[in-house]
Amino acid sequence: MMNITDIRMKSPLVLTYANFVTPQFVANVVNVVAASPLMSRELAEFKELAGIANAVIINTGTLQKVEINDIIKLSQEAYQLGKPVVLDPVAVSVPFRSKTITQFLASGHVDVIRGNAAEIAWFADIDFASQGIDATGKGDVIEIAQRAAKKTGAVIALSGACDVVSDGQYTQTLDINVEQLSSIVGTGDALSSLIGAFIADGLKVPNVMNAMATFKLAGQKAATKTNQPGSFTNQLLDELFVIDNIDVQNFIKESVLNNG
Repeated sequence: MMNITDIRMKSPLVLTYANFVTPQFVANVVNVVAASPLMSRELAEFKELAGIANAVIINTGTLQKVEINDIIKLSQEAYQLGKPVVLDPVAVSVPFRSKTITQFLASGHVDVIRGNAAEIAWFADIDFASQGIDATGKGDVIEIAQRAAKKTGAVIALSGACDVVSDGQYTQTLDINVEQLSSIVGTGDALSSLIGAFIADGLKVPNVMNAMATFKLAGQKAATKTNQPGSFTNQLLDELFVIDNIDVQNFIKESVLNNG
């Protein structure tokens, strides 16, 4: 199972097709754990960059219509090269975005889908209230993740107050809420790219959960030192920089549940 020590030793390269709101924060999160961040939206270099990357992340937060074929092409290049693809379908229930992701799923390739409960519920055909990029409804997040995994064939990483990772058969949950993580724009985007670093040696539910547990533990530690959003952002980066694998594994043993 890939862990933070492995990442610091191997420095996997994470290629992110980023939105234009949060790329610096995303790159910083990947960088402080000693992985290697790389951003691109240029079709001409996708094959070359996918070839050297260990994982590819596609974030559709600010996607334009003219870019739909680009993300399909990037996912296809990654698939042909055997590189895992993480999709971050920001606010997917908005009609244009729904059409975009439907088109992407029909022709592209995805291994992991990371989103909040409302975003993942869309893939499960379950109604779940949302407002913009935020999930505001209530529902059984385990059922949502499991159903979305079965419908899409992807590993689902549902993040929020309770994190759930499921491939439809095997499910893990981390039911610890760090409210400050939801107060910062871009934490979900950063988590998607962090997952890319943790699946560089293979796509497994525990690898994805390891990424989510590492991020949540760092957030928990940061929240004990500040509750102000600006300073929390910097403290989160600091905690990720120094986080210890023993602490993460103990956190997983104490807090992550296997749900079959």
